[in-house]
Amino acid sequence: MSVTLTETDVADLKEGLRRCSPETIEAAIRYRESGDLDAIPTIVFGILDRYQPATAAVKLSEANENTRLIEDIGLDSLTLLEIVLSIEEVLKLRIENEELREIRTLGQLNKFLHDKITGATIEAPAKRYTREQIALVLPQQPPFLFLDEALLNGDSVRAGYTIKGSEFFLEGHFKDEPIFPASIVFEAMGQAACLWVLESGAAQLGKEIKSNHVFFASLDGAHFYRKARPGEKLEFEQKLTKLREPLAIFEGTVTSNGERVAKVERLVLAFGEQLLPGSTAPTTAPESEAPVTLAVPVAPNGSENGQP
Repeated sequence: MSVTLTETDVADLKEGLRRCSPETIEAAIRYRESGDLDAIPTIVFGILDRYQPATAAVKLSEANENTRLIEDIGLDSLTLLEIVLSIEEVLKLRIENEELREIRTLGQLNKFLHDKITGATIEAPAKRYTREQIALVLPQQPPFLFLDEALLNGDSVRAGYTIKGSEFFLEGHFKDEPIFPASIVFEAMGQAACLWVLESGAAQLGKEIKSNHVFFASLDGAHFYRKARPGEKLEFEQKLTKLREPLAIFEGTVTSNGERVAKVERLVLAFGEQLLPGSTAPTTAPESEAPVTLAVPVAPNGSENGQP
C-alpha cells in the first residue's frame, strides 16, 4: 500500500491527534501512506500519553508490554473508550467492544491491533476469574470449592487456593495437626481442569458444555511430595495435552511458596450428554493414547457423582 495524503487529510489527522507529540503524528502519517505496521506502537503510545492522568502509578516512558492499562497507566472505562475511538479514526478500522473485553496490558493492545490489521488469527487473551466468578461456572460450590482464583491462557490454567484452616474436614484430619488432604489437592486440580473445559474447551470446540456434563475419568502418575498446612497458598498449574471430544487430558503440578507439593502426569476429564447415567460411555481415547474406560464413579457416600 502506498498513497499520498492530501493537505486536507493531514490536517484532519492532526486535528484528531491534537495534543499528541509530533512523533505520533509522523507515525500516523507514515502508517496511512505506507501501511507501516512498525508505526502502530508509536501511535498507541502517543494517544495513551494524551489521556494518561498525572497521578498514574507508571509513566508511559517507563512502561513495557506487561504494563496494565487500568491499574498502572491509570485509565478508566470511559477514557479507554475515547482512546479506542481515536485509534479507530487514525488506523481506519472498526474495533468491537467484545474484542477488547479481556485486553489488560499495553503489549496485548499492540498485538491485537497488529493482528487485526494483518488479518492474523487473534488469540483469546488470558482471562482471570475471582472465586465468585469461578463459582458461577463450576458445579462445585462452597464448602467444596477449592479455588480462590484462576487464569485461563490458551491451553493452560493456573489457579490458587489458600488453606483457611476452617475447612470442615480439617477437624479430623488430623487430630492436633491439621493437614490438607492429598485427595483434596487432586480434587482442586480436577476443579481447575473442569473450569478450563467449561470455558476454554467449549470455546475451542464451538459448543456449549453444561457444568453437570463434565465427569472425572482417570488419574495417572499422581505424586504427593509434602504436607500442606493452614495458611499456605496452593498454586496449581495445568496444561492441556490433548482435546478430543469427549475427552480432555491434562498434566499438572502443585506448588506452595516455590516448593513442589504434588504433580499429576495424566488427568482425564470426560464431557458431554452421552456420558450421563444410563448412557453408553465411549471407550475411545485420542489417537496414540491408551484407551480409557469411562464410568460414573461412586462417591464415598454411595451417591453417583463423577464430577472432579
